[in-house]
Amino acid sequence: MKKNKWTARMASLALVLVTVVVAAVAAGTQGTQSDPLVTLSYLNEKALPEILAQVDKKVEEGTLELRERMEDKGQAVFQTAEIGQGKTVTLAAGSQLLLRSGAASCGDGLIDLTTGETVWGELAVNHLYIASGDAQKVTVADKATVMTLGGYTVK
Repeated sequence: MKKNKWTARMASLALVLVTVVVAAVAAGTQGTQSDPLVTLSYLNEKALPEILAQVDKKVEEGTLELRERMEDKGQAVFQTAEIGQGKTVTLAAGSQLLLRSGAASCGDGLIDLTTGETVWGELAVNHLYIASGDAQKVTVADKATVMTLGGYTVK
């Protein structure tokens, strides 16, 4: 019985040693400084180009979206309007108004960008005005043509 135990122990020890040697050899050949487990060639030839392609695609999509937004809202364009006698133009803060013809006046104090002064009362033709506050009103005394930039309503 002692012989069987000795043989079983030797077989077990041999099996453990073989397993350790095989694991050590396998671990030792998996990668080196110049050729790691994930190979440099795999990263350079496969992974990196795929990542760069995805980044380029996202950048292009973002650029197209920004261009579309800029085309829709990025350009400031004056709108021309004919305003009837007795009507009131209400300007949003920062809106600009250019009186092209007719007669109009304001009671809220618009800034005359042409002269650099604040104006209460009659507006001069071909002067550019800016609303310094919200809901500033311009009353048309005689049919007028105005050019506006920004938010406004006519009542």
